[in-house]
Amino acid sequence: MQDKAKSTAPESIETGRRALSRIGRAGRWFARRRKSLAFHLARGAAYGAGAGGVGLIVWWIENH
Repeated sequence: MQDKAKSTAPESIETGRRALSRIGRAGRWFARRRKSLAFHLARGAAYGAGAGGVGLIVWWIENH
């Protein structure tokens, strides 16, 4: 009985190309939406800071 042959180079090259293609698509997606993502990140941080500030004020009022 013969051993199975190892995968050929074209298959492994094709798999590598697919992985690079997926990474490239994700990179281009982030590049197109960078401004929007930054805006939403800043907006979320502002909401979080505001909610935290209100929480601290309420806590301070309850304890004094």
